Amino acid sequence: FLLSWITAVTWQEDVKQIDQQIEQLQNLQDKYRWNMERNVNNAMRWQFQNQNYLDARRAWEQASQEKQKIQEIQDQIDDLEVRKKKILEEHGEEQPS
Repeated sequence: FLLSWITAVTWQEDVKQIDQQIEQLQNLQDKYRWNMERNVNNAMRWQFQNQNYLDARRAWEQASQEKQKIQEIQDQIDDLEVRKKKILEEHGEEQPS
């Protein structure tokens, strides 16, 4: 009985930890998304102003890098979701999506 209880606590803690990691990654993703949108807005404003052309170009490049980071974070979130789903399936638990 004790071993099965310890096992239950262990996998439940794993799921809880995965949920926390997902939340942290989503917060980081939101930060990059906000920065990307700000850079896109600046670039759109600056691109037709000769004196701001280089600033616009840098803003577009920064927005592109942030978009890539957002995708990388999403890939990590997807991997964690798969891992969580596998743990829940192994223990006969259903979690709503």
